[in-house]
Amino acid sequence: MLTEKITADKLVPVFDLSSRCKLEEFDTVTRDQLFPQNNELFSLFHETATAKLLVATDFDGFDHLKSFSDILRNMSHKRAKSICYIEDITTVGRARAFEIWRDKTELFKQLIEQIIATGKCSNEQLNTCLIKAYPSILPLLLNLNEFNVEYAFKILADEHTAGSNIVDATNLNQATLFGNLDTLYKNNSYTSNVAQLIPGLLHQAHGGYIVIKIDELIINSALWYQLKSVIKQGTLSWSSSNQTIQTELKPDPAPLDVKVILLGDRLAISQLTDGDRELSSLATSFIDFSPEFNITEQDIANYIGYIKLLLADSNLLPLSDCGLKRLLQLSSRWCEHNNYLSLNEAKLTTLLNYCHQIASANKLKYIDSNTLNRVLKLQHEALNGHIRLSNEGIIEKQIILETDGNKIGQINGLSVLEIHGHPESFGEPIRITATGHLNGDGDISDVERKAELAGNIHAKSMMIIQGFFTHTFAKPLPLPISANLVFEQSYGEIDGDSAALAGTCALLSVLAQKPIAQNLAVTGAIDQFGTVLAVGGINEKLEGFQRICELNEQTNIGVLIPAANIVNLNLSDKLIDAVTSGQLAIYPVTHIDEAIELLMGIKAGKVDEQDSLYNIIQLLAEEQDDKLEDNDTCFVTKIKQLYAKIIGKQGCSN
Repeated sequence: MLTEKITADKLVPVFDLSSRCKLEEFDTVTRDQLFPQNNELFSLFHETATAKLLVATDFDGFDHLKSFSDILRNMSHKRAKSICYIEDITTVGRARAFEIWRDKTELFKQLIEQIIATGKCSNEQLNTCLIKAYPSILPLLLNLNEFNVEYAFKILADEHTAGSNIVDATNLNQATLFGNLDTLYKNNSYTSNVAQLIPGLLHQAHGGYIVIKIDELIINSALWYQLKSVIKQGTLSWSSSNQTIQTELKPDPAPLDVKVILLGDRLAISQLTDGDRELSSLATSFIDFSPEFNITEQDIANYIGYIKLLLADSNLLPLSDCGLKRLLQLSSRWCEHNNYLSLNEAKLTTLLNYCHQIASANKLKYIDSNTLNRVLKLQHEALNGHIRLSNEGIIEKQIILETDGNKIGQINGLSVLEIHGHPESFGEPIRITATGHLNGDGDISDVERKAELAGNIHAKSMMIIQGFFTHTFAKPLPLPISANLVFEQSYGEIDGDSAALAGTCALLSVLAQKPIAQNLAVTGAIDQFGTVLAVGGINEKLEGFQRICELNEQTNIGVLIPAANIVNLNLSDKLIDAVTSGQLAIYPVTHIDEAIELLMGIKAGKVDEQDSLYNIIQLLAEEQDDKLEDNDTCFVTKIKQLYAKIIGKQGCSN
């Protein structure tokens, strides 16, 4: 069985841009065009008057508010509304609510000035401003004068919030979201009037949209239950933040025509649903925003047009041909998949801003690949403190990691270290050792789990390894194995199943007494039948092993990876050069049998196939069984002889 090495052309994604290669050849694409599958459903939500609540999944780094604004810009315009209050002098403490078109706010203010100056009002102009007829409002308006207008009349939102009228609701509390009936301390008592009505974000969004992060509602669940009531009733009653103070003012509940968009990741949506099952029935639509752009489903030109938009919005230098290709490769690497590109707008914009600063300082007209690489290097050097410590451990021989020769029961696994508070992960090889013998109770002891240094997924992978041995050798009787598996010099918690292939090979090595080549490293999960499964962090793992081998001055090295991970390869130029020069070989494997042949130089075969690894282990197990049977026979014979002697002595004494 010969496993072919991966060639250099498969180590980094190559994107088909057709005949275009320059950024200016692509049309600018707005954010809403990245999710065409959502636009039609959102259009139905927009046009349906009874649809009031939409739940959408979001992800970090993307400006969803601008995305919704872009969608609304291409839909039929809905006129924003403003809520007005005027004191009703016929009833003590009453304030009447009515609605005007927000784009007519300036005209309505002129009408108020006209009333104050002349005591008259044009019905035609008034009806132009009012959303519907309010027969009782005109007499109240005519009572306004220069003395009472400041406290007897108020517009809760001005024309400057017109347009698409989409409000971003953040840092929420009771007052900021629902408004507040404020009080005024005067003449040794608390009073309130229409001027003390402080509008909330819901009042500002009247006639339009409000976008709320679900996390805000989870932190303060009372906000959600009151918001739910507003959505159902279509009105919002006023209350004071100071419940101990009672005032005479009793304003009408504010009429609210607001479409609510709740944004959150799937975990946040699940938490809110668990807290209130009614969410699923109350929400009229659910929309999923993917954090990644799939180039197999959409034209990559749309993504490049989006990059062009980000550059234009921030007034940055354009990308050169090589700069565009490098950015696409980097964006794909962030997604860990060559068919996807990142939509983390914050991360992209920060990188491009840094590149713009360097390119401008060097009087360049474009952001090229060298500029991008320089910024990436600066970011890496600023964050590689843990890598420096790791390197010191290898150089000073405090961490033992052999990359030359052959060892029985020892293998180089590949891991990814993720440190809390650190924005990047990095690859770190780890020495995995196995000890054992074929004279046990069939148990494989996981030292990490027993020491409570392993997570549940790791524990599951150890059970899968046990299942593999049962499937491979338990014919007709279980394999009498007793073994220990250890991640050497690992002092923190580990988790994941990516070391299952390496651990299994180490166990097979010690049972068959066949050495493993130490210049090879292994990563991959397995199932109970030995099929090698994909893992995460493949690029970091490869680069981590190459880094350690470079410190050990070892150049003839190789790495075994799951064949399913080829689509995730997006390696650095250094690794690509190493593969091209023959210093590094990357072997894609689909089954553990392929890994065994590469690591130990022997065919895995079958348990009944002569001179195969599995056959050697089976024969050793049978030989051990024969010894045990001989020992059992000898033990029984001795017991019989002892019994005969005891019986004989008793007969003589009688």
